[in-house]
Formats: sequence, structure tokens, C-alpha cells
Amino acid sequence: MASFEQHVNAAVVGAGVAVVPLYSASIVDINQTIALFSLGILGGVLPDVDSDNSMPIQISFRILSIFLPLIAILTTLHTLSVTTILLMWVFYSLILHFVIFKLFLASTHHRGIFHSIPMGLFMALLVVYLFQNILMFKSTFAILSGLFIFYGFFIHLLLDEIVSLNLLGKHMKKSLGSAMKLYAKNNLIGTFILYAGIGGLLYVLHLDMNIFRDIFALFQHLKY
Repeated sequence: MASFEQHVNAAVVGAGVAVVPLYSASIVDINQTIALFSLGILGGVLPDVDSDNSMPIQISFRILSIFLPLIAILTTLHTLSVTTILLMWVFYSLILHFVIFKLFLASTHHRGIFHSIPMGLFMALLVVYLFQNILMFKSTFAILSGLFIFYGFFIHLLLDEIVSLNLLGKHMKKSLGSAMKLYAKNNLIGTFILYAGIGGLLYVLHLDMNIFRDIFALFQHLKY
């Protein structure tokens, strides 16, 4: 299994290689470029959020516990007083950190269902939904954002498999095949729920396939 630093480095390189041509061709502006680059890196570390002992993941959870409730409150509740917003912020931050994330870590194990291709797809679709329906971004940018999340996620899984091959040692590690998987054989219920979630997101998104055609048509004009 690759280290956290190796995953970050791979995600930075991969996201950079993918986003620079998009910016050069004026497909995205500078703000969108930074956002897509960041999402690619985020996708590159997401598969390891089920690692209980990972310090970067613990730090990430603490940061998310602070900022996610604040963003949700500020974007949905516009008529509340400052005092009420602060109280709600503190309350939901505590709930997120001490209940939701703790339950998540307790109910998952490393390289389980979270460390799989369908989870990458679910995360990508979730980002598309949030960006398109909550943050009200245009469909093209929302879908590009989802693609970058999946791209980073896939890079992480691929790197783990490459490390599992241990080519320099000329033997295969026991972890080979535990990253690029379509289901978790020791968590079939979780696998079913995950695929149901993917189906649900596809149903509510009502994705127009013409958008994908238009996005891929943009790449035909890129000059490498």
C-alpha cells in the first residue's frame, strides 16, 4: 500500500496534467482550474478516509467538522440571526465530529467498501449533485468536478495496486487486488447499499448524455 505522501504526490501530478490543458484551451477559468485541481487531489486521498490511525485523515475530519456545517448553514438559512447561526454551527460541528465521523470510523475498516471503484463513482455523482443542485454551478463544470473526483480516486486505487505488485521485490503482496475492486466480499450489505446509492443519484440527477458528449468534444480542440 502506498503512503499518504505518495498518494498526494500522484494526485497532484495527475490533476495537474489533466487541468492545465483545460485552462490553456480556455475551457475553464482560473478559479475553476484551482477548484478542479483541488478536487483531483481530494479524490486522490479520499479512499483512505476509513483508516482510523491516519493522522492526515484525522486532521481532515476535524477541518470538515468545522467547515461543512458552516457552509450548509450559510447557503441554506439566510434569515437567521448571527447568534443563532453561531449556536447551530457549534452544535452541528460537535455532532459531526463526535457522532457522525466516529460512527463512520467504527463501522468501516481499511481497504473495505470505501476503498473501491463504485465508491469513487458514488463520490463523483455526489459532487455533481451538490455542485449542480445546491451550489447552483453550471452542469458542465459540475460534471467536470465529479470527473476530477473520480479521476483522483482512481489514481489512488491504481497506485495501491502498483505498489502491491512490488516489482522491485519480484513478488506480489497479499494486498494485490484489494484496491481496484467492484465489491467488498466481507461487506455485501454495504456493497448493496453503495450500488443503491449510485442508482439513486443517477435517478435524481437526470444527467443529459449530451453534456458528456460536449465535454469530450472539448478535448478534441486541446493542443498538447
